[in-house]
Amino acid sequence: MPARPAPPSRSSRVASSGRRKAVDVFKFGGASLADAAAVRHAIDLILTPRPSPVVTVVSALAGVTDALLAMAESARTGDFRAADAAVDRLEARHVAVAEGIIPTRRARAALVKELEEAFAELRTLAHGVASLRELTPRTRDFLVARGEQLSARLVVAGMQARRAKAQYVEAAELIVTDGVFGNAFPDLAATDRRVRDRLAPLLRRRVMPVVPGFVGASPDGALVTLGRGGSDLTATVLGRALKAQRITLWKDVPGLMTTDPRLVPSARIVPQLNVREAAELAYYGAKVLHPRALIPLARIQVPVFVRPFAEPDAPGTEISTRHTLQRYPVKALSIVRGQALVTVTGNGMLGVPGIAARTFAALQQAGISVTLITQASSEHSISLCVPAERGAQARTALEDAFALEVARRELEGVEVQGGMATLAVVGLGMAGSPGIASRMFSSLSGARVNIVAIAQGSSELNISVVITEKDAEQAARAVHDEFQLDKIGGGGVRHDDRLDVVLLGVGQIGRELLRILPRTRRRVKPTIVGLIDRSGYLFNADGLSARQLLNAVTLKEQGASLMAIPGATKATAPEAVSQIARHALSRPVLVDLTADQTLPAIRKAITAEWDVVLANKKPLSASRVEVEALRALATQHGARILHETTVGAGLPVMDSYAKLVETGDKVLRIEGCTSGTLGFLLTEIGKGRPFSEALRDAMARGYTEPDPRDDLSGMDVARKALILARLIGFAGDLSDVTVESLVPEAFRAMPVARFKATLADQDAAWAARQAAATRQGRVLRYVLRATRTRVQVGLQAVPPSHPLAGLRGTDNQIVFTTMRYREHPLVITGPGAGPAVTAAGVLNDILQLTPA
Repeated sequence: MPARPAPPSRSSRVASSGRRKAVDVFKFGGASLADAAAVRHAIDLILTPRPSPVVTVVSALAGVTDALLAMAESARTGDFRAADAAVDRLEARHVAVAEGIIPTRRARAALVKELEEAFAELRTLAHGVASLRELTPRTRDFLVARGEQLSARLVVAGMQARRAKAQYVEAAELIVTDGVFGNAFPDLAATDRRVRDRLAPLLRRRVMPVVPGFVGASPDGALVTLGRGGSDLTATVLGRALKAQRITLWKDVPGLMTTDPRLVPSARIVPQLNVREAAELAYYGAKVLHPRALIPLARIQVPVFVRPFAEPDAPGTEISTRHTLQRYPVKALSIVRGQALVTVTGNGMLGVPGIAARTFAALQQAGISVTLITQASSEHSISLCVPAERGAQARTALEDAFALEVARRELEGVEVQGGMATLAVVGLGMAGSPGIASRMFSSLSGARVNIVAIAQGSSELNISVVITEKDAEQAARAVHDEFQLDKIGGGGVRHDDRLDVVLLGVGQIGRELLRILPRTRRRVKPTIVGLIDRSGYLFNADGLSARQLLNAVTLKEQGASLMAIPGATKATAPEAVSQIARHALSRPVLVDLTADQTLPAIRKAITAEWDVVLANKKPLSASRVEVEALRALATQHGARILHETTVGAGLPVMDSYAKLVETGDKVLRIEGCTSGTLGFLLTEIGKGRPFSEALRDAMARGYTEPDPRDDLSGMDVARKALILARLIGFAGDLSDVTVESLVPEAFRAMPVARFKATLADQDAAWAARQAAATRQGRVLRYVLRATRTRVQVGLQAVPPSHPLAGLRGTDNQIVFTTMRYREHPLVITGPGAGPAVTAAGVLNDILQLTPA
């Protein structure tokens, strides 16, 4: 006989085991198995080709567990008819699913027959309970487990109908528990051995096991359940035992959210949570996950993914031992409603050992779960939260436990406050991040929510507060908004030294602003996080680097667009604002430096609760209806709109008006010259220069728009006049402003290049105007005049005594005639044109939005 081969060495055995394919564990909840279509979709997901084999855990069909419990209760009361009707409905529903997932008649008939036999047995069990009128916890578990068992058999039959190698595996053969009926917990070591012994051979034969969730076995072999939602626990127990590469919990939600979206509609998916963070959220009311489901994965490197059943390609939420986003200490918040705050108080508690232990022992003996504990350092009181429906029972248990102390007046008694809720803020990074608690408390104070009790562990993994239940929604929204949890990068440490600025427009003024920003001397410095032009936007939530800004300035000066910069994104201005607004920013400000119709982008910014700084006159010179709606929107969202440079560049026009009104004065009339371009032009013509030469000089200095007719038409001044007039109550629109254009009719429609080429054709007419004014001893000025009832702009010859006569070059002047300054109007004069002056005015507005 040939010699028997030597047994493989230890190293070869390890190598062989190392080549074993990793396993995926899928779990489908009841909502994912609502009907035949849902079951077919679940089978599609299981059978999608992938390199790793799949072990599947299933819950009962949607609503079946509740129906079984109701049937069992009907049987307990002796109601045979109600129990039979419940069994009939359940049987009809399961048969309908069977008929919808099995295409062939023979296989379908076999499955239906199996279901009929199972429901006949269930009916017999229900009749037995009804006859005895007794429903023990053991029997209840035996009845309720049928939901998962039948669901698993349906899935197996559906898989086999598609020629897949699938096998039903009874959960009681795998999961050994402590035997607590209705809320059993697995013996992990024993279960690990059973799972590997039973499932490993199937997986080696490429058979896909399907296991009922929620079910296990007691030490003596009796069927037990793992508590409501325990199918999650089944999945994590199997994933642990098999050292799965991942566990996927298919749910009817997109993932774990930053909070309950029913409370805060803007709540978003949390892409990744540490196991400890997820466990805290599950404990504090995040019903997406079973509170105990993550216990088996302690110190085990098996990630869990909560993914949407309806959108299988969506990433959902990863739960793992990784600690990501360390810069963002707050991950999510949770609300537990229906709580009662139980407080034991008394001077006799001071320094007496065992009071807390006796408190918790009394509640434990009464079977009452405690969700929060807090104790004052004076030891005068202990407060704890329990489910509201157990509040009275908790009071009784504690009064019995401390009857002697109450009789001796050592304890004042037990107080129960119903109608409470617990709000918990969760995040591993809160430890070592100062200011988290203060921000939470300040946000609640700002929302006028009173804090009844506070609890925080030394690990700072969560901060919990007790509030009245009626304030729960308002509190959740306030805290969620404070930490910007609906934003990308939300939950981060607040940068008190930053104000994030997005520039809309990177023309001459924008480029000048970028040059002078670094010279700002403020504790809170503006940080440019975004640039937007007509082509798209460039954005970095941490702030654009000096190199990026220099590159942008250089390219824009060369006539290129932002899209020429690496990392830029193509978008319209409103789209750009919307995309940037998805990120958590510090005191964001949109600065509009364009001459475009930008109201849509500004509305997006205000809706995102950004402040707005305007150098662009068009938004505030739009129709009265649009402007009033814009201001109402700003009031609604708490946004500020500053627009000093819309009139007079850097002159304090708006600031002066505000101070006049704030001190009780009334503005009667506003006059002025507010076009530095026209001021320069008329000054030069007054010196004897030809119109064409003076205008070309203004263009070369950058005083005019690309098409100088935009300045000569008077519409720029008309918009400024309208903005000023609306301050004092003018109710009209731009069309109601009387405007004298300085562009002759024949020159208005011609192309820009031809207009510039024919400037000399207008020299004679301008020389005649100037000569007429000189003969009268006057000077030409382009003047605006605004009252509550009339607004007009046009060319005027003013006498030397008039304040406007002394203007030179690009200087602007505004004259306020008020009740206080009627005989001697208030005059504001200074430079009113040029990128440097306007940029400085814009910067001043920005700095007004920063704390000193």
